[in-house]
Amino acid sequence: DTLVSSKKDVCIVDIINDSLEEDKKDSTIHPADREQVKADFKDHLDGVTEFYSNKHRILKKDGSWSWILSRGKVVNRAPNGEPLRIIGTHTDITERELASLIYKNSSQCMFVSDSNNNIISVNPAFIKVTGYSEGDVLGKNPKILASGKHDRNFYKKMWQVLKSRGYWSGELLNKRKNGEIYNQELKIDSVVNENGIVDHYVALFSDVTQKKKSEEIIKKQANFDSLTHLENRRMFKLRLEQEIERSSRLNIPFAVFFIDLDHFKDVNDSLGHDVGDNLLIEASLRIKKSLRESDIVARFGGDEFTVILPDVKETVGVDSIAEKIITLLKEPFILGKDTIYLSASIGITLYPNDARSESELLTNADQAMYEAKKMGRSRFHYFTSSMQEIAQKRKNLLTDLHIALESEEFEIYYQPIVDLATSDIFKAEALIRWNHHNKEQISPMNFIPLAEQSGLIVNIGDWVYKESIYQVKKWIEKYKIDFKVSINMSPMQFKNMANLDEWIDYFKISGSSKDSVVIEITESLLMENEQIITGKLLRFRDEGIEISLDDFGIGYSSLSYLKKMDIDYLKIDKSFIENLKPNSSEMALCEAIVVMAHKLDIKVIAEGIETKEQRDLLLMMDCDYGQGYYFSKPIPSDEFEKKFLAKM
Repeated sequence: DTLVSSKKDVCIVDIINDSLEEDKKDSTIHPADREQVKADFKDHLDGVTEFYSNKHRILKKDGSWSWILSRGKVVNRAPNGEPLRIIGTHTDITERELASLIYKNSSQCMFVSDSNNNIISVNPAFIKVTGYSEGDVLGKNPKILASGKHDRNFYKKMWQVLKSRGYWSGELLNKRKNGEIYNQELKIDSVVNENGIVDHYVALFSDVTQKKKSEEIIKKQANFDSLTHLENRRMFKLRLEQEIERSSRLNIPFAVFFIDLDHFKDVNDSLGHDVGDNLLIEASLRIKKSLRESDIVARFGGDEFTVILPDVKETVGVDSIAEKIITLLKEPFILGKDTIYLSASIGITLYPNDARSESELLTNADQAMYEAKKMGRSRFHYFTSSMQEIAQKRKNLLTDLHIALESEEFEIYYQPIVDLATSDIFKAEALIRWNHHNKEQISPMNFIPLAEQSGLIVNIGDWVYKESIYQVKKWIEKYKIDFKVSINMSPMQFKNMANLDEWIDYFKISGSSKDSVVIEITESLLMENEQIITGKLLRFRDEGIEISLDDFGIGYSSLSYLKKMDIDYLKIDKSFIENLKPNSSEMALCEAIVVMAHKLDIKVIAEGIETKEQRDLLLMMDCDYGQGYYFSKPIPSDEFEKKFLAKM
């Protein structure tokens, strides 16, 4: 009848003292784990198992869930077999569980070996890349992967470095189970115990075979134009074939440009080939300057240049780059005593919409380029008439966008952010809408990219910021409530602001409280390790303005940045929520994000909730807030006030 336990032990109290009764409501064990805990514990009490062992989640006082490993054994029984005394332990394994989730889902190959260098664990990526199953390699030395391409001296030096530094990294050739040789980038770390003795080794590696093949192609062949040092026609065609293969595999479109310098022959004939060559060199530099680092440019022949723009998810960026090339080539070329004026015509074609082969893409781009010349030169033209029409509509839309702010065509809608535990609404996100004077309301997806591209996003963003602060101040004063509005800040807007003084000072001017506003930034902005970005984020923190990290989970956020920047909210991207089901990978990932965020003292908001099941699952995993059409679509401020605030 006596229970003895340490202060931290809580699971055993749930199991004993009638916790196994069906009507027990205040158990700290996670609802999804209770039945298994009951079954395992009962089996041990009944003598079915020699030891009691169970891994489950418990609710902590701060409201978060932790993983616990409970182990115990009945040490005294009555003559009739009834258990009299049990002893056991409870271990917090939360960090281990999170590490296991990362280990299993990482795209990088990993294996762990013991102090004798025998493999004791491999992750799924290891199995996928090497072709070996877990049973094939457990207990084996990693030399099972050796290709035979490296001599004993290579491995001897590897171990010398590993023992002296505690780690080794480099490239080597290894062999898959099917005998295929592949290039590998490998990093090995020694893990020592409390006595400083190596306990095990952790190895991480990637298959870089395709990367090495690309490098070999460049090394073995003369694939560059001797005049401009750009890739030549041969190399461009190879790169185009590679991009077709990559795009087909990843299902990401790309664009091809065919650029022709207008009236270049006249320059060559009148000023000579030397001047013509210098002009080609300068023109190539200007074209290259207009492109992104990931883009590919080549001198196709004579005065013709070709470009591949990978990862084109929308044509807004394509138009922008084409315009930039044309604008730069219009500027005068000063070549010695000669001042030369030039222009360019550009044909554009898209993969896979227009064509699926290298020859067809080049033919399409060439034909589109000639259409541009027919229309008056110094312009770009899409291969299909439909794409050309879209480009023209976008140009007209940009013209209207310039006057939309002055014409007061913008309006702010608000979408509630709901406390999942209480269903209270004390937060909302401010979302801009454009009520076009000649059209129906235009979606932000259609005009925000244009605003960012043209720089108009800075003025539009300032308007949204001030209007939102003014609105939340009205609501707070009218209804005597604590209310917060989340305001999105575009990465371009953030970078173009000289400083935050005007934004910070607006709180004083308007008489608003800083804790009534949350600034939403994207995950990609957080990862830009620029001092000016870091300084502005820290300034918000120092001013007491909360920061919310939007679209979390689709990028590559560093956990150290989350803590360093004192992020207040994480918003789980809606792509994780739309497929949220019990026992799904999305469920596991969302649970991991919630646990991790709470460990860092960060609140979690789930975006895109559309069903009751999604809400219930998020509530069960202790997610703090929810947002989505299940609660309400974004609505105008007066409608939001009537629907939610007036009822408080």
